[in-house]
Amino acid sequence: MVKTQVQLEDWQYEAARRRANQLSRSMSDLVREGLTLVLRRLEKAPAGDLESIAGKYEPRETSDLKDHDRWFVESIR
Repeated sequence: MVKTQVQLEDWQYEAARRRANQLSRSMSDLVREGLTLVLRRLEKAPAGDLESIAGKYEPRETSDLKDHDRWFVESIR
């Protein structure tokens, strides 16, 4: 194992400390497990390139959108 240091937000530290105590586990163990879950999920669902979704979506009518949504649609066209 490699020893490392991680800075956590106050709320993350408190939540992790409480959960680790509830589970009778160390915070290090909890952090390792969480990192493992995130890394496995990212490996299973790699981000695709834009070409992989080309042609899958059709333009929709914008007449039923609220003004703020319509302005957003126009800003990204």
